[in-house]
Amino acid sequence: MRKTLAALIGAAATVTMITGAGVASAATGHPASPHAAVTGTEHFQVVSASLTGSRHKIAAYGAFNASGTDVQRTGNTDTFKFPGGSFRVKHKPTRTRSHFSKRTCAGTERQRGTYKISRGRGTYAGISGHGRFTVRILFVARHTSRGCSSKPIAVQTIIRARGPVSLP
Repeated sequence: MRKTLAALIGAAATVTMITGAGVASAATGHPASPHAAVTGTEHFQVVSASLTGSRHKIAAYGAFNASGTDVQRTGNTDTFKFPGGSFRVKHKPTRTRSHFSKRTCAGTERQRGTYKISRGRGTYAGISGHGRFTVRILFVARHTSRGCSSKPIAVQTIIRARGPVSLP
């Protein structure tokens, strides 16, 4: 019972964080402004169930707190956009593992890597940082008379990143 309750509380807290409810903007809580330097560990989390699209909700917490959008660019580069500004995140995978079951028509992919933060604008001008990330993807295809469809019908992606950040 305790494990079930703890899991439900953890899930509720995660949903609250991802939807932005209860997450302060970058301008409140721990200030991230040109007048107050911020240095510390920053955490980022992206959860997506989109089959298409290059924009996903992101929650940031730690040295500064914000809810925003992760915009995927080309060349392993993303832009994290938050109220008051944005910054670039360049990421590099260091390990990838994939598995697909022809019996269940479902698969997973796990990836680890490193990232570097730069090119801040607005409230995030001068930001720098780096760290490690993990990606976990679940994808599901339809069962067909010939096996599994080649197109996924459902995808869930969870990205977590953590590392030191400095905002002058």
